[in-house]
Amino acid sequence: MIGEKIDRTKLNEAAANDLLSVFTALRTTPKLVLAIAGESGSGKTHMAIALEASFGSSGIKTEVLHMDDFFKLPPKLNHQNRLQDFNSVGPAEVDLERLNQILSSFKNNASIINAPLVDYNKDQIEDHEVNLKDVQVLIVEGTYSFYLNAIDFHLFMSRNYKETLELRSKRNRGNEVNDPFIERVLEREHDLITATRVKADAWIDFHFNLKYHVE
Repeated sequence: MIGEKIDRTKLNEAAANDLLSVFTALRTTPKLVLAIAGESGSGKTHMAIALEASFGSSGIKTEVLHMDDFFKLPPKLNHQNRLQDFNSVGPAEVDLERLNQILSSFKNNASIINAPLVDYNKDQIEDHEVNLKDVQVLIVEGTYSFYLNAIDFHLFMSRNYKETLELRSKRNRGNEVNDPFIERVLEREHDLITATRVKADAWIDFHFNLKYHVE
């Protein structure tokens, strides 16, 4: 998403390197799709970027897709839709069908795919080309990434929305931490995401350590 602030000092390099160390065991297919799920501010994007860097340093070409870019409506319009119908909050807001099609294309050795890109400041969604030539690992990070098909490895970010208040306050998404409605949204998302945690092959705990046995 254009306009998203990324604090690169918080990239979880240690956990990424730990995951890379067992990469051979993860490779059940020549084209690996790794999903990173978690609540708002849990570190999904940081983790994805750290993994991309760690894999890249070992010669493993990686591409990251951000689920925020696949929402059917741009941010402001999506917020208005939630205000009108709170029950709209959930995975149905995301174009999961398009994401699944992209994952299928990747598995079938597509070199170029078209994907949406959100410009947060302009509140617009436009398509752009993504070069997948020679990409071995496709990372999809997002709130509902465990709802996707064709995922080879599920990584869950354990921090919940109450534990990420400080991190969320530093982002440039308006005044979300002082908005009671946003807290309602985060509570609903918490319930939806927690229900998918059983799919996790590994998770990142509160202290950003990589774990393999879900508690």
